[in-house]
Amino acid sequence: DPTYFQATMEYRQRVGQMLEAALRMSCTLRSYRLAISILDAIVMFKIGLMDTTDETQRKWFEDLMAKQYGASGVPKLVVQEKFLGVPTPEPSKEAGGKDKSDAEKKEAEKNKIVQQIMQTRQVTTADEKMALEMMITRQHAEAFTKEKVAMCQKQGIPPQIALQAYREAWFILVRAKKINEDGSADPTWDGALGDVKNSGKNHLELMKEKKDPLFAMLEAGTVKDFSKEFEDAATNVDKKIVIGWPFLISNVAQKTGKVKIHLPPPLEPGKYEFTVTIKSQEFLGVKEEFSLVVDVAKGAEKKEDAESKKDK
Repeated sequence: DPTYFQATMEYRQRVGQMLEAALRMSCTLRSYRLAISILDAIVMFKIGLMDTTDETQRKWFEDLMAKQYGASGVPKLVVQEKFLGVPTPEPSKEAGGKDKSDAEKKEAEKNKIVQQIMQTRQVTTADEKMALEMMITRQHAEAFTKEKVAMCQKQGIPPQIALQAYREAWFILVRAKKINEDGSADPTWDGALGDVKNSGKNHLELMKEKKDPLFAMLEAGTVKDFSKEFEDAATNVDKKIVIGWPFLISNVAQKTGKVKIHLPPPLEPGKYEFTVTIKSQEFLGVKEEFSLVVDVAKGAEKKEDAESKKDK
């Protein structure tokens, strides 16, 4: 019945859009707990499961992937060349498969040296932004490509047309905490990044002051619940998102790629630990997490920041 399939596709599309909107809302509200729950809900909805933590279902999914794509086809990301600090210059784009001239090779080597120098520069509170950079390898890329091409050939579909519809969504969540000399988290840090005007203010209060349309949609009870979630300074850093960032793979054959996210530096000098969580929106139980420590030095105070302090 074509009507049934059409209605089913429309339903799945609408639910998917609602879940994506809820995910964006969780990032605006900076709730790590809510964001993780929604990402789990997206995977459950796409695969048709009731519990992402059930080991039996996880084993079933891994076996299913291995059976369909082979042992190397179990989805996994390998994260390498992780860096957090002063943004490095983007390399110039080069034509694929083209042999480099001596001049181009020298320019590429020069750019690499500049990048290495930039990575040694210390972040300061006066910097406009920091950069989180990482090289990501899709361990399952080759196995997925072979299987997709084989399926297209069996069905008589041109592979290049079918592969254009491929989509693989991932989501990055970043949290941060200030570290004391003994390695413990500093509970007095308010989480302020980038704008001195926001120092000492709860992000929900800022949304209210700015008359954020999303905040206006929230009921009083919902605001109270979210405010309560961030009350405990000791656990606040583990519950609050600094930034949430999606990235989409539209080329099934792409094995490696560089991901770069800009975020504002902390307002206070000191040592900070940023925890990066990468979670799949397609595959069950696929998650990568790592931490990066950055030392932030006190920078020259900006004129507008000094004026903002005078106004307080």
